[in-house]
Parts: sequence; C-alpha cells; structure tokens
Amino acid sequence: MSVHLPEASADAGPRIAVRCRLCGDALERSFVDLGMSPLCESFLAPGQLDAMEPYFPLHVLVCGRCFLVQLKEYVSPEHIFREYAYFSSYSTSWVAHAKRYCEAVTKRLGLGPDSLAVELASNDGYLLQHFAGLGVPVLGVEPAANVAKVAIDKGIPTRVACSAIASWACFLVPTNITVPPLATVSLMKA
Repeated sequence: MSVHLPEASADAGPRIAVRCRLCGDALERSFVDLGMSPLCESFLAPGQLDAMEPYFPLHVLVCGRCFLVQLKEYVSPEHIFREYAYFSSYSTSWVAHAKRYCEAVTKRLGLGPDSLAVELASNDGYLLQHFAGLGVPVLGVEPAANVAKVAIDKGIPTRVACSAIASWACFLVPTNITVPPLATVSLMKA
C-alpha cells in the first residue's frame, strides 16, 4: 500500500522548520488547512465581546515518516488547558458509547486484572471508568488539571501532563499502580 501526501502549500508564507513531536522529522506535508480559528474552549466574557479575539492557523500537518497528524504550536498547552471547559461525561450518548466500546474491547482482547488500559487525553474518566468497572486496571493522562480532578474523584488514576514527552514520562515516575504489560491505548480526543 502506498500513501501520497501533498506538499504544504507554497503560498503559506515563509517556511519555518517544524519538527514532528513524535519522531523529530521535518514536517513538510499538509493534511488539511482549515483556515484561522480562535482557541478551543475559550469563551468570552460580555465585556470582551467588542475586543479583538486572537485567531490562530488550523493548518494540520502530517509527518511523512511516522504519519502523526499534528498542528504547529502557537499557544502553549499550559495556556490552552489551564481551565478547560469540556467534560466528556456531559454527553450521555458518548458515555453510553464508551461503555459499549469498553465491553467489546475487553471481550475481544480478553482483558482482565493483568491488563492495563491507558488513555491519553482521558478527560473526566468517561471511558476508563468502564474499563475499571470491568476489572481492568486503568491509567489516564490528561492535560487539564481541572478535568483530571473529576476523574481522580471518580477513582480513576490520572496523571496531569501537557506534552507528549510529559505524557510518556508518566510511565517512568513511580506510582501507586502496578503497571503490567500494556494491553490497549485509546487516543480518542484531539
């Protein structure tokens, strides 16, 4: 199978060398350019409605080496996730879907107490609570501390980490969880 990825558009302005967050290769391939957008989950107070709102490029790139799809970093993750407003558990249909997914994956892969379900960008534990309920040990990694606290309050072991490096570092830091061989990783949130 071959995959053709178009070059980033020539009219996108001067090229700034950007490296893949996973493998470090140069990012030169455009996945989709969605124009300009304000930051996600940033809401304006009534007094800010007539002020200029910052917009940032949503030009999504894909690494030609490892195929990780990503954006350039214009705003630090710490700023974006300081007080995040989206909680996955607000959607009852999404939580019901997550429960069915966990039941199906647990059965199909034969997961149990010797497995570990890890979710990056685990939000408020909407998914991992179902694996835990099925007897599968879990670990969440969530960039937003206010959202991670909800998961922790539900009894879902969760580490707060904003970057890919910090996320993977969670596995290197001693924890109260015995980390058996990895059973499944779910990357469900952007």
